[in-house]
Amino acid sequence: MKKIWLLAIPAVVVLTIITVVLIQQNNRPKQVVEAFEQAVDQKKPEQLKDILLVDNKKAEIDESSLKAFVTYLNANYNSYQVIKDSLEEQLEKQEYNMTNQQISLVEDGKRFGVFTDYKLKVKTGYIKVTGLSEEDQVTLSVDKTKDSLMKSEEELYGPLLPGTYDVRLTVKNTLGTFLEKRKVEVWGGSKQVSLLVDDSDLAQKDKGVQQNVLAALDVFNNDLIVFQTNNYETKHFTNVTDEVREVTAFAKYDFEFYKEYVDEIQMQYLGAVVNLDDLDINHFNDEWVAEVTALVSYKNKMKVRDMKGFEDISYKTVRTYKMKYDEKSKKWLIADLEGIKADGSESDDWENKTELKNEDSPVMKWTRKKDKSNMF
Repeated sequence: MKKIWLLAIPAVVVLTIITVVLIQQNNRPKQVVEAFEQAVDQKKPEQLKDILLVDNKKAEIDESSLKAFVTYLNANYNSYQVIKDSLEEQLEKQEYNMTNQQISLVEDGKRFGVFTDYKLKVKTGYIKVTGLSEEDQVTLSVDKTKDSLMKSEEELYGPLLPGTYDVRLTVKNTLGTFLEKRKVEVWGGSKQVSLLVDDSDLAQKDKGVQQNVLAALDVFNNDLIVFQTNNYETKHFTNVTDEVREVTAFAKYDFEFYKEYVDEIQMQYLGAVVNLDDLDINHFNDEWVAEVTALVSYKNKMKVRDMKGFEDISYKTVRTYKMKYDEKSKKWLIADLEGIKADGSESDDWENKTELKNEDSPVMKWTRKKDKSNMF
């Protein structure tokens, strides 16, 4: 009797083990769902790494993508609830296949070659970036990662685990390289999320581009007095289009008429106040153009022939500059300008403005006797 009892012990142990394993096996799908909900609710994305599968093996399941995934679910209750309801329905029906939801409970092979394993399979997505200009070269990367996302032949970036991503867009074009940061939600029934890159908006906001436009304005204002005190010879304009050069050439004929009545002209560019709210930079018809308004000040005086002393001919003008970017010379050129007489108070109403100071600027001089310009 004692021997029979001893022989029965192994059978009891084996039976117990089998029973425990079967119970665990039956509860395994539910445990996976509970682990998923716990990780999301407690915002512990790292706990999802071992229970997630992706429909495209090229998609990375890493710290960044898991965080994006959990962040989205916590911020979008309705989407999260729909997924939980779908998973509960799968548990009730014991149907462990892909569904039309973003996440499905599926069978994932056999454990020890006997027991079925279960995981959550996720539908991945892509980001499509479209530029307003064909010249834009765009790369996309997830914030806090060094590498850019792989781009397919269809200009799609991914695949990505669904979620809310902080992405960086690097845009290269004629004007330079621009960086834009955005939040992107890769989610929903569509496999693709589209981003539109507005290169004009990036250029408009870029401090470097703004400074280049203002520098072109300043160069022209300086060149203007060199032009006027050198017999109106257009060669002294260093950043104007051929059209502007042709139009300003006619001023020489007027000067030839009245210069016989003048002994001396002195001119000095004092500076400008630029209305930044009026600064406009656009990419139009495959050409970069800019427009800006400034209050410009000149200190000028003239000595009329056979008269004593100088006459003050200083003036202020509110001038609107239209420019275009020349790819060959890699600089902004003045393409057109308009000006109206000003009293100097116009800039008081400009909320967003900057001053281009021209302290100690040279005084340019023309004299009838020498008929050429000097500086003193």
